[in-house]
Amino acid sequence: MNRIKIILFKLRQSNKYAISNPTNFEERWSFNATGIQLISLMLIICLFIGFLFTFFVIKGPFSTYFTKNDVTLDRNNLEMQHRKITSLNKRIDEQEAYILSIKKIITGEIIVDSLDEKAPESNPTNTVTIHTDQTENEANLSEKVKDDLRTNPKKKKKSAIQFFVEPVTGTVSQEFDVNNHSGIDIVTAKDRTILACLSGTVIYSGYSQKDGFVLVLDHANGYISVYKHTKIILKKLGSKVQMSDPIAIVGNTGENTNGPHLHFELWYNQSAVNPKDYMNFK
Repeated sequence: MNRIKIILFKLRQSNKYAISNPTNFEERWSFNATGIQLISLMLIICLFIGFLFTFFVIKGPFSTYFTKNDVTLDRNNLEMQHRKITSLNKRIDEQEAYILSIKKIITGEIIVDSLDEKAPESNPTNTVTIHTDQTENEANLSEKVKDDLRTNPKKKKKSAIQFFVEPVTGTVSQEFDVNNHSGIDIVTAKDRTILACLSGTVIYSGYSQKDGFVLVLDHANGYISVYKHTKIILKKLGSKVQMSDPIAIVGNTGENTNGPHLHFELWYNQSAVNPKDYMNFK
């Protein structure tokens, strides 16, 4: 007990701490402090150094060497991500196969890489007379379509599509030939409006040196329609169209033509079919 009192007494005594030159004992710097004050100062310095070291370890450039990676991967999340990646890869493969099929349809006839840069611009604002009056055949067919939409779907044929609208009416100058001519040529009035034979989406709208301005529509149930040698294209790539919507104007563009007419093709499940088996052009 007496020893503790002696220690406390010494700590409470004020001492002088000085720095002097050893050669001439000249005092350079000094201060007075008790033992308790000196110990407190040393504790504060140690705490400050410890704080700096901790901050350097946690936030410094070497933090990865001292800290543990707490990121854990859940097996369920990994499996879910794997399924999503597999699904996306499958969709990409389907899209590539579909695009390849479209390219096969227009191989040798619509060559995107060889588009004529000097081709005339397709400007829907040109001053042309557009014949939009509905013909008698178109009116009759419209009524047939309305009647068909009112029927019971169970009584329909295997194909969900039974009626098409003729893109134009006129005289067929060249018939369909599965080997040599994958469509029909229809001679009609000059500047006649070309109608969509069925509702669908524009998947190609451009110019080919051989076929002039060309429009391709993708329809439901595997049908694709192609319109060539048009004078003006009224729809852009990606546009949605309905049956009988005006999509182009009859023209005489491209090298493979000798007068105003429409070259019309109808494809079903990637095979050319005779349009006259689906519609009446007279």
